[in-house]
Amino acid sequence: MTAIKKPFEGIKVLDFTQALAGVFAAWQLADLGADVWKVERYGMGDQSRTWPPFINDLSVLYASFNRNKRSISIDTAKQEGKDLILELVKHVDVVVENFKVGTMEKLGIGYEDLIKVNSKIVYASAAGFGIEGPLAKLPCYDNVAAARGGLSSRSGRPDGPPIKPGYSVCDNWTGLNLFNAIAMALVEREKTGKSVRVDVSMTDCAFYVNDWPMLEYSVFGTIPGRSGNHDPNVAPYGEFVAKDGYVVLAVTTEKTWKKFCDLMELGHLVNDERFADNDKRVANLADLIVEIEKVTKTMGKYEIEKLLATNKVPAGAVMTVPEVMTSSHALDTGMVQVMDQAKIGKLFTTGIPMHFSKTPGEIRKASPLLGEHSVEILKEAGFTDERIEDLVKNEVVEVYKD
Repeated sequence: MTAIKKPFEGIKVLDFTQALAGVFAAWQLADLGADVWKVERYGMGDQSRTWPPFINDLSVLYASFNRNKRSISIDTAKQEGKDLILELVKHVDVVVENFKVGTMEKLGIGYEDLIKVNSKIVYASAAGFGIEGPLAKLPCYDNVAAARGGLSSRSGRPDGPPIKPGYSVCDNWTGLNLFNAIAMALVEREKTGKSVRVDVSMTDCAFYVNDWPMLEYSVFGTIPGRSGNHDPNVAPYGEFVAKDGYVVLAVTTEKTWKKFCDLMELGHLVNDERFADNDKRVANLADLIVEIEKVTKTMGKYEIEKLLATNKVPAGAVMTVPEVMTSSHALDTGMVQVMDQAKIGKLFTTGIPMHFSKTPGEIRKASPLLGEHSVEILKEAGFTDERIEDLVKNEVVEVYKD
């Protein structure tokens, strides 16, 4: 009986990505069964290998984002290295890269070069501003995309400066969209038998996730400002001080508002003209926060969460990272995992959020060391021992050594 395969099992990926946005997409493919050959620069590797913090000279950031991949280190500045890439492309289904626009073409291994040797590849690019347009060739990182896509201008308190979102939302959102695009391109290729090229822009993704402010401006002509920790259109919908931290509330209907007031012993607010309906609660938000925090400040954040959430009033404690990682929810759903990472030892990592009932993803191996699988990959691609020995001797291919 044939074993049930993981969603992308049998798919081979040549992964030129570095840093995070493109890396994120290849990481998702690897978690769900794809065989990802991570092509790294000879002697240097993925630039995130140089990013702190380090444990025994290995970047923890790199180790966190490259699990389930295999590393081959190639000097693409040499003609032999370029020729080697063209040979490897014959064996893969997907090529993914996130270099500055034009880099792959300058190396002689761009899309038009690769489809000459493999007319069925899915070629996927993640770029800061896309592969076309006046900004296409400019460098871009997560904070630049957040700024150019309108996210930063909307983040922060009304009386404060713009703030970068608290995590790499543009990198991750771009990577997730690139992963989705690759999956759809594989379906398209299955139908047509032809190569598909896809590209995802970090700035476009930032703009895309910033949909409501854009809608507000296009419809009403108003420039959306920063609203801090409270929604500008619904109240109470935001963060409130508790006795031991903070709690968020999401009261979106009049029915829920009345239930909230009853549960929190704030029944007098229901008849308060300042808070008679949602529009008035938004208009008098400062007063509303004061009234609600008279109660929330006397209660623990989990106490509030339990009281409200179990009675169908959306609420949640604002949890610290340690609280999240040790929570029963994260542990029960497998979102906290431990992998045995070379040079580091036991390393906590995130689980896989996409759950398949019969073909779940799996953390099969930790992130590779630079050139750890160079020989292994070349042998699988049909290279002889003599050819591999010459490539290593001529410093075209790097092999990891302890």
